[in-house]
Amino acid sequence: MNIWIMRHGEASFHAKTDNERPLTENGHMMAFEQGKKLGEIFNNQKIKLDKVIVSPYLRAQQTKENVFKGLQAVGFVQSFANIEEIWEEITPSGNPNIVVDYLHFLREEGAQNILIISHLPLVFDLVYHLTKHNVNFYPAVIAEIEWKQDVGKVIDVVYP
Repeated sequence: MNIWIMRHGEASFHAKTDNERPLTENGHMMAFEQGKKLGEIFNNQKIKLDKVIVSPYLRAQQTKENVFKGLQAVGFVQSFANIEEIWEEITPSGNPNIVVDYLHFLREEGAQNILIISHLPLVFDLVYHLTKHNVNFYPAVIAEIEWKQDVGKVIDVVYP
């Protein structure tokens, strides 16, 4: 299974609650550019996503929208309507063990390529849980993980 784990783009701190924090203008641009990079990777490797899992928080949702626009900008064509999932378990306080259990389930169902858009500290903890390696998750950073038989390897880290 290939898993792309992305932290949301740069977010503003001006909001009533944490889950309402929007992306900054730079955050929108970062997510769009990262979407273009992912699109090039997916096109070159002929990858289609089986599942896109996104936090319900505003900044993660805005990141997803910009990533999708970036994917389309480089000619990556795929409908996301039936594969997108908004999941409460991948908010900042999410438990990586629950996410890993869900990844096991998805793999058993035949999923091969998963994109996760979430937050610190979950993205850091999840990559460590899968690979035993640390990735510095600045805003919009994407870690590509190859996960076979419960042993993961960081294949690439894509910086904005």
